[in-house]
Amino acid sequence: MQAKLRLSLLCVAFAAAPLTALAADAPAGGLTRSEARDLKTQSDSQYKARKHVAEANRDLNKGDCEVAADGKLERACKRDADAAAKQEKTEAKVIREAQRDAIKANRAN
Repeated sequence: MQAKLRLSLLCVAFAAAPLTALAADAPAGGLTRSEARDLKTQSDSQYKARKHVAEANRDLNKGDCEVAADGKLERACKRDADAAAKQEKTEAKVIREAQRDAIKANRAN
């Protein structure tokens, strides 16, 4: 399960990099209003996609728990799956906030 989490984190980091880099590479005058809106929409879409991926991973991990464990071990495994999903969602939110801050910082006034 740790390997899946590390892989998910790596994928999220690579997915966030282009948007943040695009906002940071804004022209000297900054991003126009429409460019900033487009980047914000893209950031929101990526956030929703990351949340859906986290929920899908949680469902897969819970399914693995049902097949591989019984009783107390199954419940512990499911709690771990829920905790991992919660952590992935939190990381998605942090990435989204960082992208929004980068967009705001590079927006033309």
